Amino acid sequence: MNWKEKILKGKNPFYLLWGLGLIVYGWSVTFGFTYLDDNVLILDNLFYIKNLGNILNAFRLEVFHVLHSSAAYYRPVLTISFILDAQVSGASPVFYHITNILIHFITVSLIFVFLNELGYEREKSLVVSLLFLVHPVLTQAVVWIPGRNDSLLLLFVLPAFIYFLKFLDAQREKYLYYHFLFFALAIFTKESAVLATLLVLFYLQFVRGDELLSNIKIKLGLGWGFIGMFWFVLRSSALVNPVGYTLTSAVETVGKNILAVVLYVGKVFFPVNLSVLPTLVDSTLVWGWISIVILMAIYIVTKKKRNKMVLFGGLWFLIFLLPSFIRPSSYYAPDFIEHRMYVPMVGLLIVLLELVGLRDFDLKKQRDVWVVGSLILVFSVGTIWYSRPFRDQISFWTNAVGHSPSHPLAHKNLGAMYYLDGRLEEAEKSYKKSLEINPVETMVHNNLGLIYFDWGDYARAEEEYRAELEINPYYDRAYFNYGLLKYVEGHKEEAAEMWVKTLEINPDHYGAYRNLVAYYSEEKDMEKAQYFYNEALRRGFQL
Repeated sequence: MNWKEKILKGKNPFYLLWGLGLIVYGWSVTFGFTYLDDNVLILDNLFYIKNLGNILNAFRLEVFHVLHSSAAYYRPVLTISFILDAQVSGASPVFYHITNILIHFITVSLIFVFLNELGYEREKSLVVSLLFLVHPVLTQAVVWIPGRNDSLLLLFVLPAFIYFLKFLDAQREKYLYYHFLFFALAIFTKESAVLATLLVLFYLQFVRGDELLSNIKIKLGLGWGFIGMFWFVLRSSALVNPVGYTLTSAVETVGKNILAVVLYVGKVFFPVNLSVLPTLVDSTLVWGWISIVILMAIYIVTKKKRNKMVLFGGLWFLIFLLPSFIRPSSYYAPDFIEHRMYVPMVGLLIVLLELVGLRDFDLKKQRDVWVVGSLILVFSVGTIWYSRPFRDQISFWTNAVGHSPSHPLAHKNLGAMYYLDGRLEEAEKSYKKSLEINPVETMVHNNLGLIYFDWGDYARAEEEYRAELEINPYYDRAYFNYGLLKYVEGHKEEAAEMWVKTLEINPDHYGAYRNLVAYYSEEKDMEKAQYFYNEALRRGFQL
């Protein structure tokens, strides 16, 4: 048995995938938080995710715990994954990163199995799985902790499809039940999982040629319907004030951002313009158009292609990518973060496996081995290099500003990182640049107020807090900080009113409880002091 046969034998493909993955991604366990969502989901939410008892409660809350403004993100499985990590890691990022890596490795292994189930040879399935493993465009899904939401989605979509295929071949009911189990996990990870049902039906009807009203479709419809209704009821109770989507508004936002398809395709074939927070305005589409032309040319010259499988792969790509273009609010500047390519990428792999090149790949051909090996090496080095901005928050937001200078969020958050680092003058400059781009960018006035408060310029600080509350009236931190200002100025009663308002907006604000207990104790109003003390204890706080 030669080395090529050994690679493909038994579990050796998985050893190769995991071994190479450790080389490329192992160092990311040393990375910190980026302060793009991970600070909110983990650090600000630590009191919640450290309590194992909240696992079931995760199904009844919006992932960001939005209370008084429009909520859009129902992600209970993501929250549960953080709860499990928090039991080991707490506020340390180490185990969160380890989990991200493990999810990626397991998912890549499932891609290999999935492609085998679709009928592709082991060597071709291994090649594309290796390319997926180390592709630079997927870096963010692995090294940015919240990026796991998309890798988790694929972690459940793939076995759902694998067991569906097994059910078709073996006609054993247990495989159908496994399919429903993983479909349920997928939809409670991210709502776009529901679109997998369209892919299943397309595969069943057009690839396998099943009759339109077969018993299989009836069983699938009943199972999906039950799971969907259960999900809808729980989601409706969790999103108390959901964002008001309409079909028209969704189609309009997808239409406005449709050129992002070109951007993403370009990053797959020429991953040279990667960014932690890309926008269309600040990105080039040249590489995307070149990639599309090349793909069309390869399609034309490919003989005996299976058009149904090409279409299946193309649908997979678009069905999972286009919903990410829908925005919960037109207020926010659209970005096209690269972790959103994680699930759609599988569709492109299927397309490539049907076209000249990968379709004809053969481990026995030395040229093919050298070409693919070189590509994997280049992608691996590129991924390691591109991982660097995710090491810490300053590197992350410096990259964001450098690649997306017209994005107000990039400047705002770079300013916040400068503030945390004690570089107040640089923070002020970044905040003002953010407001220059978007005069109503939320949180910026509050953050400027913190700077002026630190400098002892209380008049300017108050002006900024008031400006923040005009455009962002449900921002708990602005009320809390305004209360601190009033307290320092000697207006303690007004300060207490601000902190009470803070708790009305966010009943889990630790600082407000602490300050109110201290204030009412100082005022000898022990009844109110005891009330806020008990409320804090009830929420798991130790004052």
